[in-house]
Amino acid sequence: MYPYDDNDNQNNAPRDNYTTGSSYQWNNPQQQVQWDGNTYRSYGSQPGSYNSSSPEPEPPKGPKKRTGTKILCGVLACLMISAGSIGGFVALVNNGYVTLNGGASSGSASSSQASTSSSILTTPTTTKAGALTAQEIAKKVIPSVVCIQNYQVSQSLNLQRKSGSDETAVSPTSEGSGIIISSDGYIVTNAHVVSGADSLKVILSDGKSHEAKLIGSDTVTDLAVVKIEATGLTVAELGSSSSLQVADTVMAIGNPGGLEFNSSVTIGYVSALNREITNSENGYTMKCIQTDAAINPGNSGGALVNSAGQVIGINSSKIVAEGYEGLGFAIPVDDAKPIIEDLKQYGYVKDRAMLGISGQFVDTMISRFYGLPVGYYVSSVVNPSVNAAGIEAGDVITKIDGKEINSSTVLTTAIAAKKPGETVALSVTRPKTGKTFTATVTLAQSTGS
Repeated sequence: MYPYDDNDNQNNAPRDNYTTGSSYQWNNPQQQVQWDGNTYRSYGSQPGSYNSSSPEPEPPKGPKKRTGTKILCGVLACLMISAGSIGGFVALVNNGYVTLNGGASSGSASSSQASTSSSILTTPTTTKAGALTAQEIAKKVIPSVVCIQNYQVSQSLNLQRKSGSDETAVSPTSEGSGIIISSDGYIVTNAHVVSGADSLKVILSDGKSHEAKLIGSDTVTDLAVVKIEATGLTVAELGSSSSLQVADTVMAIGNPGGLEFNSSVTIGYVSALNREITNSENGYTMKCIQTDAAINPGNSGGALVNSAGQVIGINSSKIVAEGYEGLGFAIPVDDAKPIIEDLKQYGYVKDRAMLGISGQFVDTMISRFYGLPVGYYVSSVVNPSVNAAGIEAGDVITKIDGKEINSSTVLTTAIAAKKPGETVALSVTRPKTGKTFTATVTLAQSTGS
């Protein structure tokens, strides 16, 4: 075949036949060739051949005055051949006969590197095995998340009741969320969701409502378990919070604002792990999951879910202040599991130590105003060991095991590291008399109250 068949067909002129291989060989041995300024043409009857390894035939010499013209013609011929080659190569690429960077078994190192770089740039993130779509996660978990309503006796209403009626005047004071952890009605939520409740109501995602009973509550970890009388409930799958990584995608499911916005989902990322958050009520510090998934009042007790639709956190709190946005926190499910089991079985967290006193922290401002030392002011005592050590209401504990109580977390953190039956050494000041002394106290068993 003639190499530029597509271009020559339009001329329909006779062509010299030749084949290609390791050399160019004329098929008609009776013909000779001559350079005509554009290409080699046959003439005469003397046999001749042209081999690519042989010297190129020298064209016949002409008058010197035509030398410049011939050089110009040669240059133009080269340009035409080059243009034809480029055009032919483009045609071969367009028709699929030549593939750029397409060889799986062969290719230059630079082509392989370019391909790898392109892949890295076009792949935003890796996907974990077993990951579900957002729609699949929501469909899987929403039936396992409930709304919990906290009813308390209204003290401000002077309601008249019928004679002989045993009805109690109650109204919902707060609403939160909960997670179904057993098909027979056990539900985990936050302790502050059920705190102070005279009665509790659970509303399932399908709208059915049930009266709930408080099984156990732990204010230290802000976890509680309630139960409803129902069977065949959709149970949430609990995952492992230890497998989480920063920037993992998570979904928060709950009831922001209460029943009005029940079964709402928000999506975000794990912003940080092991974030230390101090409970403002008891001073206990927990390591929490920080997320930017929107968590609002009513989401408390709801589920924080990973890409496999597994609960890896229990939403507990949210920083709500001017200038803050996207700061939500959840209790890691690995930390919550043993607490939940204890609450189900005992109604409190077993082997949780407590000092057995109540009171408040005296900071520097209160200290100056009331003339008290900085420390923990004792307002009441429930542990007999504390009474036996000579500590009474009105005393201020200034040190525990030699550590100064200069913040609200020092006392609770020190006790949290102990077991019931262990002892602590307390430095005590009695403001009424100015007396100071050291007392050794045996820690009691906490019952979650």
